[in-house]
Amino acid sequence: MLKLVGAVLIIFASAGLGYLKSKELMLHEKNLEEFLQVILCLKGEIRCGNSSLSDALRDTACRCRGRYEEFLERVAACIEANTEEKLSIIFQNCTENYLTDLKLDEDERRKISLLGEKLGYLDREMQIRQLELYETDFLYLLQNLRKDKEEKKKIYRSLGVMGGILLAILFW
Repeated sequence: MLKLVGAVLIIFASAGLGYLKSKELMLHEKNLEEFLQVILCLKGEIRCGNSSLSDALRDTACRCRGRYEEFLERVAACIEANTEEKLSIIFQNCTENYLTDLKLDEDERRKISLLGEKLGYLDREMQIRQLELYETDFLYLLQNLRKDKEEKKKIYRSLGVMGGILLAILFW
């Protein structure tokens, strides 16, 4: 009887791990969508609002929520408070401090921190063009993720259940 209970618990635990990994994939997609929204809002603030970069970041933060809001607010505050530190360093530090717990790949996190190198020293039109390049890049990443998402979700769930059954059989 105890073996049966143990086997059922192993199956449920591994199935839960499969569903957890599937949920992480969904969060990854959501985080990419939210950053794409940040890029679009920032581009609009610079283009239509004719705002300085710190004002554009602060106004964009008002339209975001969660970690991106904190990230943008902190970058804007650092720009306004510190004129000696390069924008690329500010973006890198804020990315490391505020975006590490998001479900993003290291490459995506690196691209976000490199955004500081592309903005700030350029005129308004070049900033908009750089944001358009980022928009295209993140749209491509999002499309690739969406293309494989459903298949990967099924695989994660199936592997979780099958792995649990295999472990239950091995321990039986």
